[in-house]
Amino acid sequence: MDTNKDKIIAGIIALVLIVLAFSSSQAAGQKDGLLKIYFLNVGQGDAIFIEAPNGNQVLVDGGPDSAVIAELARVIPFYDRSIDAIVVSHPHSDHIAGLVDVLNHYDVGYVIQAGEQYDSLEFRSWQEAVAQEHATEIDAVAGKQINLGPEMTLTIIYPLKSVLGTATDKPHNDNVVAMLQYRHVKVLLAGDMEAAVERTLLNNNIDIDADVLKVGHHGSKTSTALPFLDAVTPQTAVIQVGVKNRYKHPAELILSRLENYQVKYYRTDVDGMIRLTSDGTSYYLNKQ
Repeated sequence: MDTNKDKIIAGIIALVLIVLAFSSSQAAGQKDGLLKIYFLNVGQGDAIFIEAPNGNQVLVDGGPDSAVIAELARVIPFYDRSIDAIVVSHPHSDHIAGLVDVLNHYDVGYVIQAGEQYDSLEFRSWQEAVAQEHATEIDAVAGKQINLGPEMTLTIIYPLKSVLGTATDKPHNDNVVAMLQYRHVKVLLAGDMEAAVERTLLNNNIDIDADVLKVGHHGSKTSTALPFLDAVTPQTAVIQVGVKNRYKHPAELILSRLENYQVKYYRTDVDGMIRLTSDGTSYYLNKQ
C-alpha cells in the first residue's frame, strides 16, 4: 500500500452522517487550492475523477472497460499509485467493468456503493476484486458525507434507505446520487438516475440545487425531466456518452431541453475529456 497517503475514518458524528476524513502528504507544490473534476472519456459509460484542493482523490464509476486506465494516466502522476476512494453509482457494466482494472493498478482505501446484489458476470468480477483489495466498504445511503478537506464534501442523497444485500434486476432504482460541494460551488453527480428517482428526490424535498449537473443516464430521454431541471437550476451540464453509441444517447429531446433552459452542455463523445476547475467561488470547464 502507498504510505504517502494515510486514510482514516474520522468517525460517526450522527446516526445517518458518517464523515470519512482523508489526509494526503503529497508535496505542497502540487496543491494549488483548486478543485479539479475530470469527466473521463471512456466511451459509452461513466467515469469521473475528483481531485480535492488538498490532494485527496475520488473516482466515481469506471466505465465499460480498461479505457479508464489510460484516461487516469493523463491526470494522475505516474508515481501516484493510490486513490483514496471509489464511489459506485450502480452495478451495470458500463459503470463498473473498468473498475476491476482500476483496483489492479491502484491501491484504493474505500469503496462506497449501495451494495445491492445484481446477477451479472461483470458484477461478480467486481465483487471478487473488491474482496481481494481489502478496501473499507461503505454502504451508500442518504445522509452519509465524505469529508474531502476544508470546505469540501461529497454527500450521498440517494438511495434514501439502505439496500445492502438486497437482490435487484433494476439497478437504476437504487442508483447512488451524490452532491459534491466545494465552498459555494455544487456539482450534482446523477449516475444513471432516471425520472422515477428524480421524482422521489423532489417529493422528499431533497436539496438538489447545483451549479453543474452530470446528466443522468448518458442523456437518455428517461432522465432529466422538466421538474427535475426546475429544481437543479444548473448553469452547466456534462453528458458522458460514447461516439455513435447504439442507444443513440444523448436524446435530442434532452439536448433541446437543456438548450431551452439555457444550460451550456459538454459531451465526451464530441469534446473528449472535460475538466472542471474551481476555487470554490467560481468555476470553468475546458476540453482536455
